[in-house]
Amino acid sequence: MIEYFTITKPEDIDVLRGKTAQFRSLNIQYDDETLQYLKDHLLDEGNLYLIAKEKYAFAGFCSIDSDWWGKGFLFLREIYVEPRLHKQGIGSELMRRCIVHAQNCGVEGIVTETAVENVPMQKLCKKFGFEEWENTEWKEGITYKLVF
Repeated sequence: MIEYFTITKPEDIDVLRGKTAQFRSLNIQYDDETLQYLKDHLLDEGNLYLIAKEKYAFAGFCSIDSDWWGKGFLFLREIYVEPRLHKQGIGSELMRRCIVHAQNCGVEGIVTETAVENVPMQKLCKKFGFEEWENTEWKEGITYKLVF
C-alpha cells in the first residue's frame, strides 16, 4: 500500500539525494543544488511537496510551487516515481493531489514543463486535461497548462 505525506521539514527532502530519472537522452538528478533549491522554497506560500512511500521505503515525490513567472498559476515542478513502481498509479495520485492543492489555493490553474523525451509525463498531463501551451520563455521542451 502506498501512503502519501506532505513534507514540512527541509531535512525530509534529503530522501531524494542521489535519485535519478532517465528518459532516453534526458537525465535528471537530485544533486545538492536541486535539493537546496527545494529546501529554500519548501515553506513559500502556495507550495506543496509530497512524498509517496511503500511501507517505509521511498516510492515517489512531487512538488508544486508558486515560483512561476505568470501570476495566478502554480508551477508543477516535478513528479518522480521510483522506476520499480512505474505503472502503479503513483504518478496519477501525486498529480491529483497537486491539482486539488492548487484548486484549494484559489489560483487560475497549473503550468508544467517537460522534456520532449518524457513521454510518461506528457501522457499524465493529457490524462488530467492539461493542454499544450505556447511558452515563449522556454523552447527546450513542452509546456502544459491546466486552467480551472
